[in-house]
Amino acid sequence: MIPRDKRQAPQRDLLETYLEDILNPRHELVQMGKRIDWTACEQHFGQLYAVQAGRPGLPIRLHVGLQLLKHMYALSDRDVLDRWVENPYWQHFCGEVIFQHRLPMDETTMMRFRHRIGEGGACELLKMSIALGQDTGVIAPESLKVAVIDTTVMPKAIAYPSDARLAGRCHRQLVALAKDEGIKFRQTFCKGLPGLVWQVGRYAHARQFKRMHKVLRRMHRNLARICEAIVDQRTMEERSERLNHKLHQALQLLNQYGDRTVKPRLYSLHEPEVVCIAKGKARTRYEFGSKVSVVTTAKEGFVLDCQALAGNPYDGHTVDTALKRVLLHTRKMPEHLLADRGYRGSESTYLSRIHITGKRRGRGRAHPDQQHRRNSIEPIIGHLKSDGLMYRNFLRGFTGDTIHAVLCGVGLNLRKVLRKLVELLWPYENGRHLRLILAILWSTPALPDESAETGKLLAV
Repeated sequence: MIPRDKRQAPQRDLLETYLEDILNPRHELVQMGKRIDWTACEQHFGQLYAVQAGRPGLPIRLHVGLQLLKHMYALSDRDVLDRWVENPYWQHFCGEVIFQHRLPMDETTMMRFRHRIGEGGACELLKMSIALGQDTGVIAPESLKVAVIDTTVMPKAIAYPSDARLAGRCHRQLVALAKDEGIKFRQTFCKGLPGLVWQVGRYAHARQFKRMHKVLRRMHRNLARICEAIVDQRTMEERSERLNHKLHQALQLLNQYGDRTVKPRLYSLHEPEVVCIAKGKARTRYEFGSKVSVVTTAKEGFVLDCQALAGNPYDGHTVDTALKRVLLHTRKMPEHLLADRGYRGSESTYLSRIHITGKRRGRGRAHPDQQHRRNSIEPIIGHLKSDGLMYRNFLRGFTGDTIHAVLCGVGLNLRKVLRKLVELLWPYENGRHLRLILAILWSTPALPDESAETGKLLAV
């Protein structure tokens, strides 16, 4: 049912602690909460709820505020709820009037809200963060003319895929599902699986690869016998959907072992959409997750789009989609797009002028100044992973990848807005402003070029 916000009390209670009495109104979170258009969020996300069916949901501002706080401070669902109870500024940011001493919801409620809004709702929050950046002066209007694009890898929360571990785990799961449906086996081969997995690891550590593959072939033969017994006793229509899915994974593991030409490959049983991406890094040759396309402004490094891509597409084939999403988020198409040599072949697009760094002649050649600004996106990607939550994605499925990537961009934008609000609201850390305050207090004449700023400080 549509959430109803009844937190505004008609009159004050003498025994309650009101947040506006204990908070600093110049705090950056308080000022950000005033600048965000919560009414537009409620109107947009309120359409996702039933009109009269079911129990009324929690306030939409509470849901949206918790998602924003999570990605601003790079916390898990449980951690952000625990800190929300302790922090009055966070409660005020989420629309509370009276200080609360209990958890507002369970972490599974946050998960269901993310599934409810989907990637479209996350893009609405990204639009809101871009509008907030323009309102606070973090990005100038002319900065939207020049953008930078690059791709990175968002690793998935999976174990490192090895043939022995995947075959052993799939073997045990397949036997358990088959027994639940009444399938009987002559021999399940489950008792010796831990020893075989241990043997493979020891042989690999000793670099005895012939012995290692001999044990691996034995594991795959045992798995093939289990698959044959299931197929012989149950037809496809008689088997459940879960058993058919696990049987398909087992057959895929048998097919891809020893044959590198088999595509796509299975790297995780619970996350089959995971792909292997090689980015040429010396420390990590291969990363397992999803590729993410990031578009930022060339001057401020403000995120304009952050999109998870299905599979491992060529970077040059993702330019048109990224530019169209930037147009939806900002209502302006970038006139110039700076890219690295991984985007060669995309200079022919009609949406914007693509400038490839390192290209010396022909169409798409970058100016030296533009080539220097192309590198500005690299630290932004580093901040998305180190300061944000893009270092490891714990959300399930490709839908979780798309939502998580966009919300990571929202979190980085809001951190930039918070720093800008600190500079605007607390400018006295600068020695120049401290000299102006002293001039006001002791009635000493200020410098001629500081007369305008003195008037502003007096007004504050």
